Amino acid sequence: MFEMKAGLTSRVKLPEAWFTLIWSPLKKADKYEVTLKVPSVAGLYEIYRMDSEKKLNLLSVTHAWYGGLRSQIRAAIDPEATNDPVRKAELEDAELYYRYAPCESFQDIIDAVWYLHSIYFPDDIRVEHSGRYSRIYLNEKAPDRLYWNG
Repeated sequence: MFEMKAGLTSRVKLPEAWFTLIWSPLKKADKYEVTLKVPSVAGLYEIYRMDSEKKLNLLSVTHAWYGGLRSQIRAAIDPEATNDPVRKAELEDAELYYRYAPCESFQDIIDAVWYLHSIYFPDDIRVEHSGRYSRIYLNEKAPDRLYWNG
């Protein structure tokens, strides 16, 4: 059986870039499990919250650079790690899930996160792309075939 290796790769033909984003399998968020299983490397990640109808809702898609995926995901799922009362309420007693994709290039990570924000939250893009390309394309793959559609 073919196993997908999580990560972000790029193919460039200036002035355009094509990214392939392969997510890790979606996992239930548990700070101990994150500590043991998530690598402490740069990359991007998503956090989901299960609602009362058992539907996953995307809380965030963002990057991890300093501290790596492990520490960023742990902080993102811990209600005690934030002073924002709205964020704390979102996390308290929530059934959270995460997935990630390692990558060594900060500019590639930022371009991919920008692309995902422009698709997921077109009216609220909170990150800028690297400015290296006139067009960015992204092909998303996930071993569990979970794709966010808003």
